[in-house]
Amino acid sequence: MFLIVWISQFISALGTGLIDFALGVFVYERTGSTSQFALVMVFAMVPAIVLSPFAGALADRWNRRVMMLASNSASGLVIGLLTLLRHSGDLEVWQIYLAVSVLAVCGAFRDPAYYASVSQMVPKKHLGRASGLVQTAENVGMVAPPLIAGVLMAAIGLSGILMIDLISYVIGVLALLVVVFPPVEREETTEKKSVWSDMAAGWAYMLQHRGFLYLFLFGSFVSFSVGLTQIVVTPLVLSFAKEAVLGATLFAGGVGIFLGGVAMAAWGGPKNRVAGVLLFGVTQALCLFLAGSRPQAVVIGLGLFGCLFSIQFIRGCTATIIRTHVPDAMQARVFSLNRFVAWSSLPVAYLVAGPLVKVFEPLMRPDGALADSFGKVLGVGEGRGIGLLLMAVGTLFLLVVAANFGNPRFRNVEADMRAAAPPEAAAEETGVSV
Repeated sequence: MFLIVWISQFISALGTGLIDFALGVFVYERTGSTSQFALVMVFAMVPAIVLSPFAGALADRWNRRVMMLASNSASGLVIGLLTLLRHSGDLEVWQIYLAVSVLAVCGAFRDPAYYASVSQMVPKKHLGRASGLVQTAENVGMVAPPLIAGVLMAAIGLSGILMIDLISYVIGVLALLVVVFPPVEREETTEKKSVWSDMAAGWAYMLQHRGFLYLFLFGSFVSFSVGLTQIVVTPLVLSFAKEAVLGATLFAGGVGIFLGGVAMAAWGGPKNRVAGVLLFGVTQALCLFLAGSRPQAVVIGLGLFGCLFSIQFIRGCTATIIRTHVPDAMQARVFSLNRFVAWSSLPVAYLVAGPLVKVFEPLMRPDGALADSFGKVLGVGEGRGIGLLLMAVGTLFLLVVAANFGNPRFRNVEADMRAAAPPEAAAEETGVSV
């Protein structure tokens, strides 16, 4: 049952990634404006961040399968309308902004229901591998589209890609129609609660189990570092190489994302998941050091590979902690809060990347303030300030890891949740009879 749902969502994620990228390219070709191209990405991200807590509360109140069905159906309807507009020649840029916003809203409601439903379908002992499979599907949806959408745009055009995406949503709907999710054990109460009170309960749960808040804040810094790296790696590579080399370097990062998810799915992550989060946090920080250390494509590619490989274990271990310890009736809200906290740093990273480059680059010019100190180790000239910036972020990352290792709420989040769990729940996780 889980595999049927996972395969269908994998196909849908791939189709969504293709259409987001293709619509962005269409807008850029139509307008020639980088800013309008970037707006496609903004409209595709911000609604999902803002609506996550609300959507999570609904996913814990409603039937999650029905919620996923409705979201996939609405997404398919949007793609169908875009297809008709494209065929009629009436597709405008503002319609694309509206469409990707609606698709993002649909995703905001579908994803927490999907994430939380995994623990309904998978035994606790296999949740680590299931988390890895979910991560892998999402990663393919992010990595594959830029690699194949260009070929598809040339071969079948935007209309063809729209049809592929429409088919992917039809597959998602059909798969959900043939499966039945096990029931969620919800708290029995005669008191009618509003969705706002359920949202408040989600926040209260996270604050009560403060380790989750620190875990999500750690994920926020992980997202910030990755978002910043995604922006600055392009000017870093282009400072000494051509576009083809940049493409190969970015491909190395994509391979890291994919293989990290595959490895997490095969292994399931370490038994001590918090230790896994911290260990791979250190690995990601060291890879940022590596990426910034030398103006060589191989070195930067290895650093990017390791950075994005590591993040899959950080996210996979975090998801497994949630699925293992949070009651089923609360999971959608906790997953949504995780997304809200972790993703909220991405727009910040995108906004500050440019100003930070303008600050660091002059420092590493031949006549810059740091040319005679850091410049003797890292080299001087174009791109070396960006290298120093990546190493500064890596240093800050190590300090964040150290601070969280010294934080008993973060370090003992799993032990605290086991201590607070009913005896039968703790026995189910450890395999000990009571």
